Amino acid sequence: MDKLKIRFTKPPGPINSLTSQQVVVEKFEDWDKVPAPVPATKMVPNWFKQTKPLGGPIETMPTIKKCPPFLDAITTGYIINFCSDLTVTHLSNSQVSKKGSGGIFMTSHAIGQFDNAPWKDKPVLKFGSPWIIETPPGWSCFFTHPLNVPTDNYHTLSGIVDTDTYRVPINFPFVFNAPVGDEYEFNTSTPMVQVIPFRRQDWEMEVVATDWNEWKAHQNILGDAGDEAYKNNFHVKKKFT
Repeated sequence: MDKLKIRFTKPPGPINSLTSQQVVVEKFEDWDKVPAPVPATKMVPNWFKQTKPLGGPIETMPTIKKCPPFLDAITTGYIINFCSDLTVTHLSNSQVSKKGSGGIFMTSHAIGQFDNAPWKDKPVLKFGSPWIIETPPGWSCFFTHPLNVPTDNYHTLSGIVDTDTYRVPINFPFVFNAPVGDEYEFNTSTPMVQVIPFRRQDWEMEVVATDWNEWKAHQNILGDAGDEAYKNNFHVKKKFT
């Protein structure tokens, strides 16, 4: 079976995120140094790598290191990092100041666009990614904050784009959570968004009674196979290269 392909292309120069026209007035000398997206498998956080598979008082309890669903979430799809160096300071009244060459990649949402949102009193900024993302016909992308990788100072909002038809760099809104007066430095190692391609299909929900024999058979497998029962009997490996 042929592998499905997702394509990330970068325009020859910075793009104005609002007009999709090449920027002339802003000079960005490090365009060639903008990091390419990478498979999420290459961005597993250090704290997870350093977690022991067994924990607890006598290190006999399985930890999240042995939880395939947790690791699948971290390693599914691709990660887009910030494009340059930029220090953002939270001023009063949900305003921010920006300092650094990466300012071209970050703009602000107007106050009032999120009036009823839980984060209405915090700055909502936009990461203007330079990447045009292309998927095969019938495939879209789910964009979200890197899964299971919480960050204190920013949180990328989730969205879905039909990347099989949309050929424009995508903006990724995020909430800037730094307290008033604090600053945060974004750089080329800052993971901004996780890209998860999926095939569009029509679904219909069904609620039915459980098949008792099937449920009991699965429970028996889980009970007999130890703490890696799911991994060894049900888990299917995913590949994003």
